[in-house]
Amino acid sequence: EMLDSFIRVFLARLKEYETLITKNPIFKARTQGVGRISLKDAMEWGVTGPNLRACGLEWDLRKKIPYSGYEHFDFEIPTAEGGDCYARYLVRIEEMRQSCKILQQAVKGIPEGPIQTGKPLYQVRVPAGESYGRVEGPKGELGFYVVSNGKANPWRYHVRAPSFINLTAYETMCAGNKIADVVAIIGTQDIVFGEIDR
Repeated sequence: EMLDSFIRVFLARLKEYETLITKNPIFKARTQGVGRISLKDAMEWGVTGPNLRACGLEWDLRKKIPYSGYEHFDFEIPTAEGGDCYARYLVRIEEMRQSCKILQQAVKGIPEGPIQTGKPLYQVRVPAGESYGRVEGPKGELGFYVVSNGKANPWRYHVRAPSFINLTAYETMCAGNKIADVVAIIGTQDIVFGEIDR
């Protein structure tokens, strides 16, 4: 009930925010054509997530390589054209709508009975070998490369943090823009600095 109530309010507010922002001539003038990156450049830099979808490519791991039950949900992959700040904004607005759609379906699909049963496993012994797993995070592809020697902890691992990878395209996005546009560009990249510091 709380989730249903939240989604109702959230979607109404989202509509209100769009009315205020999406067609606002000042917002459009400050974001359209600003921080542009071509699809080719975005792919060469390894950009993923909303930043890539704002270049027109319909790519989302949850749809293209489904995992964790996403194949059972009906949702669209938001895209936009132009690869600029405005396109990145449009993709994120629609992603919020699609997230609500997924949540509504997930709540309807919760089975009766206890949610978590049995003793939780705090430590998993991974068989020797190497593996790469990835998920679609809010910022893009979040990947984990793990090498195990059969002991309790990984022998080696590497995290593919989407914010770090997406930030590599920042110089390309800033080229030819004004210094005042730098904040809008990094804001619409929507990076997490803690992820980059790691």
